Amino acid sequence: MSLESIADSIKLLATVAGIISIAYAGLMITTSKDTYARSQWKEVIFGVIIGLCIVYLAPVISSMFSGGHYCG
Repeated sequence: MSLESIADSIKLLATVAGIISIAYAGLMITTSKDTYARSQWKEVIFGVIIGLCIVYLAPVISSMFSGGHYCG
């Protein structure tokens, strides 16, 4: 198993978990009557989006610092 396939597997797993988390948080936002709970779920969505950005930008950032190629 190469490093590239491991990185792709992690990206896939993170993407699936992120989509499920965003869908669940969206459901909680639409069904909740408590404004504090809605704001908490909005923070969850924001955190998931930031996490997915980090996952997908990690190869670019690491190649910038190392001067080489990392996983594609």
